[in-house]
Order: sequence, then structure tokens, then C-alpha cells
Amino acid sequence: MKKDWFGVTVTSWALCLLFSSLVTFADSGRQSNPIFYQDLSWSPDGSRISFSSNEGGTFNVYVMRADGSHPTRLTNTGASVWTSWSPDSKRIAFSSTRNGNTDIYVMSADGSNAIPLTHNSGKNSAPSWSPDGKRIAFKSDRDGHRQIYSMNVDGSQPIRLTRDEPNDDNPSFSPDGSKIVFYSDAAGPGKDQIYSIKADGSNPTRITNDTANNIYPSWLPDGKRIAFCSNRDGGDNNALYVINADGSNLTRISVLRTTFFARWSPNGSKIALISGGYPASDIYVMEADGSQQTKLTK
Repeated sequence: MKKDWFGVTVTSWALCLLFSSLVTFADSGRQSNPIFYQDLSWSPDGSRISFSSNEGGTFNVYVMRADGSHPTRLTNTGASVWTSWSPDSKRIAFSSTRNGNTDIYVMSADGSNAIPLTHNSGKNSAPSWSPDGKRIAFKSDRDGHRQIYSMNVDGSQPIRLTRDEPNDDNPSFSPDGSKIVFYSDAAGPGKDQIYSIKADGSNPTRITNDTANNIYPSWLPDGKRIAFCSNRDGGDNNALYVINADGSNLTRISVLRTTFFARWSPNGSKIALISGGYPASDIYVMEADGSQQTKLTK
């Protein structure tokens, strides 16, 4: 079974991601109305973490310090998710339905000056800012299937990077900007696999090759390894894994049950991750080896 929201494919093992987007709550009290955290991103200077949650009834973008203190809501119009920081930590790209369609916007890191970058009827989501600050990769179904695109940071010169019938999701630039990693359902329902391409869309390479569901890949700061979440251990017990960019040396990192989204800190020393499932999840930070888990959300 597959559904789509904000351009996100959801298979049966990850229905929490679908239901979290469809349910709204009467108030923001954590005890009576659980909060679902959808995604997160480190600022390049390592001082802050952006994230989206449905606290208050609608998904919005927030920023907190890396220790979890001073959470601040940045968006107030429409549903907003999927954040990515500019290399100078001064701006944030995100997806929003504020104008009725799912489009990509850029705003200042304090939430001001939000401007749309995409202007079409497709769902445009999951932006990833290039390390040189010049391009933003994203996914869009403007041509039918969800594919990977990139554009200038002002929204100009959009280029389609993948050209296949399967749905491709959630691109992430490598630290040197030369490659983009993403996941695709080319292997069939419930068998999403990790792929990489060069930044111009050439040289598509399959990284994982199994029957598991492998989602939300991102590069480690060393540019040699890729992190992703997978249910390869069976059932809904999703965990965080790391694999070399050539597909070798698969290693499980997370000891937390049901980890579905994670990102390494810019200096490589820590991991921020989201653990849980509908209707409640939480954000944790732990050491890069998986030890010393600390919950940041209350």
C-alpha cells in the first residue's frame, strides 16, 4: 500500500508518516495530544537544529539550539515541512502549502522574508541546499512521477535530474556538491532502495540491493558514507544504518526502536534523529557511535 502527501511516498511499514499528516489536534498539550516530529536538519555551523512538527494542529517549521533549548516557531501559514539550511546558516529552504499548492520556499533563519521558489501545479518538496550555496535539489511530480530536480537558489533554471517511471524521493547533496543521494521505489512497493547520481543527473548508481525498505538517505560529513533508515531487521523495527557510497560495509548504528529520520552533525561527532511513530515521536541526539542518547523534545 502506498500513499502520497507533500510528495512523500509512504509504504505500509511507515504509515505513521501518512497518518501524522492527516490528523490535526484541538490543542498543543503534549499529554492529551501527542506531537509528531516529521524531519530535521542541522545548521551548517552546528549551533541549531530545524525541524517540523504538528504541535498546535498543523505542521510548522521550528528551530531550536543543538541542546534542545529555546525552540522557536518560524512559520504560521499553511502546512510547512522538510527544511534545509543555506551553507552560511542564514536562510532555510522548506516546503509549504501556504498558497494552496505544495511549493518550495526560502526564508531567513528567523522566519522572516519567506519567498516561493517554485511556481507550478506539481508537488515540490524536500529541498536540499548545495554546499556551494548555488543550487537546491528537490523532488517534484510536475511531470507525472516524482523525480529529482535542481534549481538556482532564486528558483530559476530548474533541471530534471532523474528520468524514470519509478518515484524518486528526498535528495541530499554530498558534502563536496558533486553527487546527490535519494531513494526510489524502482524495485517495487515496500522495497525502496538508495541511489546516487552526479549533480548533473548522470551516472545513476544503486547503493542498496535487497528486499527491505530503505529511506531518507543523507551523506556523512566525510563524503564517503551514506546514512539511511531501514526496516531490514523485520517488521516496524526501523533503525539507522550507514553504508559506504559503493554499497559496501553496511553497519547498524541506532539502538532506538523505530528510527525513521536522522542527520549527522556538520562536524561528524553527533547524530540527531527522530524516533517513534504515529501519533507521537521525539527528537534525540546521540554520539556518532550510537551511544549517549539524549531526548531533546519534551
